[in-house]
Amino acid sequence: MECEKAGGLMMKYMDGVLDGAEADSLNRHIKSCGHCKEDFLAYDSIMKNFSEMTLSEAPEGFEHRVMDIIRQLPEVRLKSVSRQLSGILGVFTVLIGLGFILIMNKEAMIGWLSQYPQFEPLTGILVPVSTALNSISLQVSVTMSQYVSYLQQASLRLNYVPLLLFGVLAAAQFVIYRRERAVSGK
Repeated sequence: MECEKAGGLMMKYMDGVLDGAEADSLNRHIKSCGHCKEDFLAYDSIMKNFSEMTLSEAPEGFEHRVMDIIRQLPEVRLKSVSRQLSGILGVFTVLIGLGFILIMNKEAMIGWLSQYPQFEPLTGILVPVSTALNSISLQVSVTMSQYVSYLQQASLRLNYVPLLLFGVLAAAQFVIYRRERAVSGK
């Protein structure tokens, strides 16, 4: 099983909709993949913390007060994009799409063009450009893989950040709740 599929099964587990065969498959993968095992244990820990939390009911009339405040806010209207700008963006999108298609199929295109002598000057230009694109593509690929590796290492150090943020948000909610209670006199 691939890690991506295991991630999907982990989400189904968290939602409580994982069937027996999927659970067996996920368990086998987690036993053999340390990264997925760490992810699963982190998700499971978060779910346990959430299940142990006690939820408080919003104070009486809270929703109505919030909705009244929202209704009093000035209405914001988005400006519509003009037809001319939409047309320009459409043409730009088509050209970019065609450019990507040509770049993805450059070897086949050069091969086809080289069959015809009238395109010889064009192929003389395209072959060095294609070689340069391949070199640049390789450099970008290496740089991106180094960047992804760095992000993975950094993310390992940030396992508890979501939990910390949740704690800060819960504390802020508690302070707001206490102020609302003090204002309402309850």
